[in-house]
Amino acid sequence: MPVYGLPPSTYRDGGVARPDPPWPRRPVETAVVLGGGGNKGAAQVGMMRALVEVGVVPDLVVGTSIGAINGAAFAGMPTLEGVYLAADVWRRLAAADVFPRRRFQGTWRFLDKRASVFPIDGLRSVVAGSLRFERLEEAPVPLVVVATRLEDGKEEWFTRGPALDAIMASAALPGLYPAVEMGDYRYFDGGVLDNVALSAALSSGARRIYVLLCGRVDAASPRFSRPFEAMFAAFSLALGARIRRELAAVPPGVDVVVIEQPGTAIFDPLDFSRTDELIDGGYRAARDVLAEYERERRLGTGSGERGARGRLRRVTARRRAHASSEPNAASRAEERPSGSTE
Repeated sequence: MPVYGLPPSTYRDGGVARPDPPWPRRPVETAVVLGGGGNKGAAQVGMMRALVEVGVVPDLVVGTSIGAINGAAFAGMPTLEGVYLAADVWRRLAAADVFPRRRFQGTWRFLDKRASVFPIDGLRSVVAGSLRFERLEEAPVPLVVVATRLEDGKEEWFTRGPALDAIMASAALPGLYPAVEMGDYRYFDGGVLDNVALSAALSSGARRIYVLLCGRVDAASPRFSRPFEAMFAAFSLALGARIRRELAAVPPGVDVVVIEQPGTAIFDPLDFSRTDELIDGGYRAARDVLAEYERERRLGTGSGERGARGRLRRVTARRRAHASSEPNAASRAEERPSGSTE
């Protein structure tokens, strides 16, 4: 059906700036998609550990916002050693490292005339210290980084070019960080348009997709008591609605394994005190869902609407009380490789 009142160039590409062909450069069977979620991204480190332990070897990694940062670590070293190194970075991280406090600090900074509340230099330094490749095309596992283009409002999938710049563009949360300039465009956090870029993995032709979330697909808005919490809650509802629509449209023959972050939501983006809890909870949730997925694969059944015939399985983490419990010293020690020390 024709669209009246707009030129086709306005909507023909669906609002997505895709990589130039040929893409992907090699066949993709298994993809890992990491969504955004700020400081909740620590949960993805535990999820990555569970993937490695069951032998998942991705042909493609797709990341948005904090998922781009964790995804770059996974694409750079998709091994237990790489996961442990990523966990160490998270455990050393403090709010002041990525949200540096100024001499005069207060809520008035959100209303001051400036590009952002915080500079992005601290986050850039943290990521640069652990990044294992300079250009995206040099990543051992092909990596797609998703960012929001300000000039035309398009979602851009970066697969080539300076890796650090692309990751910073994907993680530039509006208001907190300034827009990142690359070439002729300025970019904000990819989560503004696509917080969980399942569409990029599907476009690659992947037949098995693992989705690592910093939250829940069907989470209701939690109670809030401050204005900025209300804004975050509304933003989260919009993000959840998009991923539900995309999951409903997954084509037959594709397995999508969704691993949700257990526990309750964290409103304060400056709170890094729960890193161990998030890593441990992410690992436990992923371990459970991967075991369930393997059982269903063997039986040829699934939990999705079309799963009864084995054409599509969508598995999500169960709401287990222990997944959100505080980790003890034994569980943290279990995450270390043999012979390693903190």
